[in-house]
Amino acid sequence: MPSYDIIPLASDLLDYTIQRVKQKDPEYRQVKAYVMENGQMVEKTLYERLKDNGKPHFPKSQAFHLCAELQSCALRILRGCVAANGRYFETEYEERLKDLDGVLIECETMGQLINLSFKRKYITGDQCHYWAELVRPVRQKAFNWRKSDGNRAATLREAKTAQELAKMGQMALQMAEALRPQ
Repeated sequence: MPSYDIIPLASDLLDYTIQRVKQKDPEYRQVKAYVMENGQMVEKTLYERLKDNGKPHFPKSQAFHLCAELQSCALRILRGCVAANGRYFETEYEERLKDLDGVLIECETMGQLINLSFKRKYITGDQCHYWAELVRPVRQKAFNWRKSDGNRAATLREAKTAQELAKMGQMALQMAEALRPQ
């Protein structure tokens, strides 16, 4: 049975991933200050850089590598869930199983990328745990969905094989009838 609540979970994972890997531009605020100019004090508008929240973030050098891979991984997870959900099981069960296998692979890959980000100190331990906890239920639901659909697909394959064998047996009987001398 399809797990319909996997799609909102995958969507939340993508949303958090986009939020987590976006580059933070430095913020500035205007400050009035007196500066010495030609021996006189003059009021000027200067810009002071605001401090960030102190949490680690991905460096710009990783924007096109690790950040992009995390983002595309989360997007592929969502796409795989939507694709699997959109397939009619009785006729497209092999494609659905492939989609779910892809989701499981992407979840595992994303978990490894999150751990790598933590090891390189791009994210904190709390962020790593929270992010991994967004991946875990998606992976678990995809695994359960894959397992139940795998069992259903095995039953359909057996029924199809039995039907083909019966059809071949019937054709063999018809051929034997036609070849029997009268």
